[in-house]
Amino acid sequence: MSTATAQSSVETLAADASMLALGTLNEVQYADAHLLHTPHWAEYPAERWARAIMEEVPAEMAEHLERAWRSIGLQREISGTPGTVAGWPIAHVSTEYVLLQAQSTLGFEGQLLIRSADPGVLVATFVDYHDLDGQALWERVVPGHLNFVRALLEHRAAHVGTL
Repeated sequence: MSTATAQSSVETLAADASMLALGTLNEVQYADAHLLHTPHWAEYPAERWARAIMEEVPAEMAEHLERAWRSIGLQREISGTPGTVAGWPIAHVSTEYVLLQAQSTLGFEGQLLIRSADPGVLVATFVDYHDLDGQALWERVVPGHLNFVRALLEHRAAHVGTL
């Protein structure tokens, strides 16, 4: 499924082995991936894309993100803290990809992979459940999570020229 803008579109993908290989969780029990097709993918390193996608959003989107992350117990730093993107600690950074990681106090650990490579910018989510409560919580929030990741990428697609 994809949504088009003038030069960019967002596509939902299945997480594959090449994506999962960049994660560092003990076990990935849930994964999803979205690709922002854009001819501008090579113009910026992955960390710049991550900041544009997660931090350069309207105030309403930023507030929604904060509420959602608090509701699932993610342990993050204050946004703007060095070594973080939107408060998510950076577990790995290179020109091609950045890996963000946060623990939940509610029974799971998550990673966000942002990778810039032809044909665009990938955002993948990996989750490792620590217990059945963590799994049940994550399964309840997945539909909202998927919709919001898509909304973030569609926002960036509409504003790709403002990076």
